[in-house]
Amino acid sequence: MSWTIPLATTHLATIAPEAIGEELLSWLAYLQRGSVLLQLAVVIGIPVLIRRMRRLYPAPLRHHPNLQTLVGPLILLLIGSGLILLQVPGGLIRYFGLLWLGWNLFTPLKALLLHFDNTFPVEELESTFLKPVYVILATLSLIRLLGSLENLSRIPVANLFGVELSLGKIYTAIIAVYIILTVASRPAAFMAWVSGTVFGVKEQNRKGLELLFRYSVIGVGLLAVAYYVGIDGNAFIAIAGGLSVGIGFGIKEIISNFISSIWLLFEGSVRPGEILMINGDPCTVRKLGLRATQLRRGRDGAELLIPNQTFFTEEATSFTATETSRRDSVEVGAAYHHNPEQVVSVLEAIASEHHQVLDYPPPQAFVTDFADSSVNYKLLFWVRNPLLAFSVGSDLRRAIWTRFEHEGITIPFPQRQVYPMQWPPDQETSLQLTGRGGVMPQSELPEAPGHSEETSGETKTETE
Repeated sequence: MSWTIPLATTHLATIAPEAIGEELLSWLAYLQRGSVLLQLAVVIGIPVLIRRMRRLYPAPLRHHPNLQTLVGPLILLLIGSGLILLQVPGGLIRYFGLLWLGWNLFTPLKALLLHFDNTFPVEELESTFLKPVYVILATLSLIRLLGSLENLSRIPVANLFGVELSLGKIYTAIIAVYIILTVASRPAAFMAWVSGTVFGVKEQNRKGLELLFRYSVIGVGLLAVAYYVGIDGNAFIAIAGGLSVGIGFGIKEIISNFISSIWLLFEGSVRPGEILMINGDPCTVRKLGLRATQLRRGRDGAELLIPNQTFFTEEATSFTATETSRRDSVEVGAAYHHNPEQVVSVLEAIASEHHQVLDYPPPQAFVTDFADSSVNYKLLFWVRNPLLAFSVGSDLRRAIWTRFEHEGITIPFPQRQVYPMQWPPDQETSLQLTGRGGVMPQSELPEAPGHSEETSGETKTETE
């Protein structure tokens, strides 16, 4: 039985999984042995048992999680070796114990490397190289254990553009593609550095060159893998013809974002580390990707993904395009009987004393308005980091409150005088009732004697 994928009047690919099915059936015959099933039960049961018994570990072991990861594999190795010494089948237990031990050794090895150098990119090395290589080697080892690796690699499984693909070629091509995608950034970064050093390319344009070099390396690598498999140039022409229709209708947004990312990198208007104002919030550009730009919002630390073409169609305010400093302001009011020159001088002195406020441009205070109960002032100041403007403004407001108290400068606020329900109000009676110079919160107003709700309503009606 086979499946065929048509393209126009020709056949793009034919998949025939019968040979793989026959090979897997031979593996099942091996796994149906009683000794093999017993060993597999031990291999599955020991990890479950170890996970439930972690609370019973001695105190020194509980405080070292890196050593805890080695307990399970060592128990499997001891059980397997003990069974072999007793001339009982236990090789499969010992084999999986070794695989498990090798996988768990990454944890203490990573901790050891970070102990000597905490800047070493051990996480990237582990996820992109060490663990994938280990999985590949473990898979090949398991296949050798269950059957013949050579026979399995020769099994034909598909026919692509008239080229017969064996399982070995497909597996090798997958590994090669993964290595190309993982390693492509290294030579791309080196070529971008050479371009900047030799040809004097600016730092802001090197990221664009690096991205172009990276995808060029990936493209050349994929062509090399295709030629290794046996696909010729006519097949690529057929694939390009089919993809052109899909690009025109289905993935035009992806292509648009990709071109936008290249343009933004070369232009240097959006680059990692830049601070942009997005929807009223300052955001730091973390990474310019193939489809979207990753930003970190300063207000709450949220990660934002903005499609690259958005920067060509919508307005975005930058605080670091040419300079990193930002101007902010604090507004405050003072009573009319204070000299504006004194208030302006105090405000500028407060800003100058803050360590985050820049000396140049110097802070300046201005009289902005004559309001109903106060003269309003605005204090302008500059900070070097735009993300600190909010916290610096908060510090200055607290300092203004303290300094105004010390200088005797009053910050007026709206007040309301409430009278008992009588008209016209008797000033002397009102002052006696309130006892606070005629100003009393409405919630504390005592009920005027001899006034009921009906009387109050009548008085209100007469007033109107």
